[in-house]
Amino acid sequence: MAAASGRSIRLAVVGASGTVGSQIAELIGARDFSYAEVKLFGAEAGTSTTVESGGRTLTVAPLESPADLAGFDLVLLAVPETVAAEITVARPGPLLVDLSAATRPPSDAAPVVAPGLTPRERLLDLRRLNLLAVPHPAAQVIATVLSAIGVHAGFAGANVMLGASAGGREAVSELFNQSADLLNARLTLEEDKTQIAFNVFLPARGRELAGAIAAQAAALMGTAPQLAVQVVQVPAFHGSAVALFVPTADMREWPLRLRAAPGVILVESDEASGFVDAIGQEAVLVRMGVPVAGGTALWCTFDSARIAALSALWIAETLAFAA
Repeated sequence: MAAASGRSIRLAVVGASGTVGSQIAELIGARDFSYAEVKLFGAEAGTSTTVESGGRTLTVAPLESPADLAGFDLVLLAVPETVAAEITVARPGPLLVDLSAATRPPSDAAPVVAPGLTPRERLLDLRRLNLLAVPHPAAQVIATVLSAIGVHAGFAGANVMLGASAGGREAVSELFNQSADLLNARLTLEEDKTQIAFNVFLPARGRELAGAIAAQAAALMGTAPQLAVQVVQVPAFHGSAVALFVPTADMREWPLRLRAAPGVILVESDEASGFVDAIGQEAVLVRMGVPVAGGTALWCTFDSARIAALSALWIAETLAFAA
């Protein structure tokens, strides 16, 4: 990255009109941080729209080719894997931050990094690769909570529950349409389609995603317990959750550790804590279960899009200050 001085980088966001990309655009306007230049691109050529950022309406320009990104210092790729792959293979010059890597195991070529888990010095060293990856928000949540409570060995289980927004705006629209059709007794599905409305199920490629999440969490922690992860799709429009199970009843220091952990809000009241409570939050909401002889459960709810967007901007801001 070749920014002239701190806070002077030229930043581009590809996929700025998508679920995560629009969150990045919103946060750029809301956070007290300035860039020499910010440009928003769509995920496809020939498409142009607008997004809101800090009370302003910004134009999202079409990305005609990876060469359009050559003049920037850092590019955030909030796009599907196929689009991101075309750009990362072309290597137009800037440091690329690939958010589509959330569904893949980590690699040496594109290491996963996240705030509160990746030391600043390591991030600065890794920028020489010119390609970094943002982990799946569930992997970041698992690593954050386990690190906070000091569980780095043994075994831990995680049931990851993903709302529709984890699949982007098309998935949210599909859930809305199916829900409306089902309530009006007119839902008909093609043979290759799954009912997602009023249904909880193991998604296609769920086992593959579970493996990627476990590998990413372990990579972020460095020293991690053996992780058994299962992914399920739930009929919520927004928000996600992880039900963590740690086979130990010794949780006396956990409340203090969780209160002090960055990116964590410990829920200590008896009020309900659901998906909707996490929407718009910049941290994971954690409620501790009652310990039993076999272990302890933790209920963790979070806003997937918000966490992914914040992680991407953390990379941009950290590198800008160090430029």
